[in-house]
Amino acid sequence: MEQQKKQMEEAAVLYYAKKYTQQEIADLMNLSRQTVSKLLNDAVKENIVEIKIHNSKQDCEELGAQICRALKVRQVVVCAVSNTNADLRRLMTVRKAAECILPLLKRGNQKIAVSWGRTIQLLAEELPREATAENVVFPLFGATDQEQVCFMSNELARGFADKIGAGVKYAWFPYRPDSREDCALFKKTSYYKKLCDLWGEIDIAIVGIGNHEIIQTFSKAFGYNEKCMSAVGDISTHFFDAGGSFVELYENTLCASKEHLRQAKQTVAVACGEDKAQAIIGALRTGLVDTLITDEYTARAVLARVGKNV
Repeated sequence: MEQQKKQMEEAAVLYYAKKYTQQEIADLMNLSRQTVSKLLNDAVKENIVEIKIHNSKQDCEELGAQICRALKVRQVVVCAVSNTNADLRRLMTVRKAAECILPLLKRGNQKIAVSWGRTIQLLAEELPREATAENVVFPLFGATDQEQVCFMSNELARGFADKIGAGVKYAWFPYRPDSREDCALFKKTSYYKKLCDLWGEIDIAIVGIGNHEIIQTFSKAFGYNEKCMSAVGDISTHFFDAGGSFVELYENTLCASKEHLRQAKQTVAVACGEDKAQAIIGALRTGLVDTLITDEYTARAVLARVGKNV
């Protein structure tokens, strides 16, 4: 019997771990194919092999729980995906985010601040059209002259508001005025003061997480200084390093402050892609994010980096 168990173990290793066919195992072990089939069946009966069917929902919940424990974040929602295509994964993650966020918006009487970026634009597009009561949506930034819709803060706020039948407040001032003097003047306007008041009363902030690609894009547009080399990502243009410490890249911007985001009742970050793993870790370490929504491939990449103490 001991010899038979050894054969079961060898056949199981070749079949389940090494992915040999039963005929290849038969040839290698000098047995018949029927004998190999019996060895594999007996290996299961003798508990030499344990067949476990993974539940994708349970697996994703465990991934989320592991990130919560490792990075001290309140909630991580992990979307199960079957494909490695980046665009499809972003779409499925965004749809999961919409599913999670919509009940929060349906409470009504919510002050909802939205960030910018491709993921946030897609979220605005995928958010189901649903009537809500007494909500108001507003951007976390002033306006820019960027031509891409994903960087048009007012347009993204309008898109969100339109989907949920909410009121919308616009930023009638630039994100980065031309000079310190201009910045001071804009801060005196009623437009800025009204939006600043809203930033201080955020119920839900919906943000993306930028990585080095975004840092490079905006360094060209706004002339960030050499400190950008130590930054790994941003939340609403507040840049941070891998340890979650903030890196001040510029002055004279008109946007919600880190303190505004920290005081928000809930800040939900939606981000996916293994190339964002380091940025996601840094973002969670800042303490600004309450809830992360991502996909399972990204979640595993995040945990792998955390395991390496990166």
